Amino acid sequence: MSRHHPFRESWQCLLPGLLVFTLSAALGSGFAGQASENAGLDQVLRQMEAAGKGFQSFWARFSQKKYNIVLKEFDDPESGEFYYARAKDGSALIRQEIIKPGSKILTVNAGIATIYQPGIKQAQVISLGKNRDKAEYLALGIGQSPAKLRETFEMRAQGTETVAGVPCSILILMPRNPAAAAIFSSITLWIKKSNGIPIQEKLQEPSGDYLLMTFSEEKLNTKIPASKFEQKLPSGVDIQKLQ
Repeated sequence: MSRHHPFRESWQCLLPGLLVFTLSAALGSGFAGQASENAGLDQVLRQMEAAGKGFQSFWARFSQKKYNIVLKEFDDPESGEFYYARAKDGSALIRQEIIKPGSKILTVNAGIATIYQPGIKQAQVISLGKNRDKAEYLALGIGQSPAKLRETFEMRAQGTETVAGVPCSILILMPRNPAAAAIFSSITLWIKKSNGIPIQEKLQEPSGDYLLMTFSEEKLNTKIPASKFEQKLPSGVDIQKLQ
């Protein structure tokens, strides 16, 4: 039986709370290592910049699982579909729809996050307020300017790795804001070398627990109906409004 609920826990951390690199001195060959790291970072950021030009939307299948540092194991994985676009005012439009093992739907639209669980007829409606930009933590690096990311995060490259047979560059982001760092100490992105799009994201908590999300079959600039980012809750649903 599942002990944790990655979908709910990740957003309860992001939305209600927020919403809820160390460089060492070096001599000789150390300077070469730092230069190599900087060159690697610049290359990844150029790829992301190119991928972000003309960005309109993103769709992918996804899976996610939560790692518990005390138990030293992952929770049961969840999977579904992920939709991401931008409204006319530039704010994030998100739909994260879990299909397995049970239905859960998160939408973010106009500064309001709604988490709906049809099976128990319950929904949480959260006004993001000043934290509406934190909604993009689940889509970091997708269609966003690296320059804008640098305003919020310290960034460094950490070599390459293969994810599901796909060569990726690894990018580590550390929040500059202490309040954000108290929730997620770092965020790791695996950037697909072929197109500059992240296909895996790790949200690391200071405790050592982390949420790992992996995308597949991703599509850029595919048409997504506006209705996908709206949730019309049926009658009889217990609605909890949070600030």
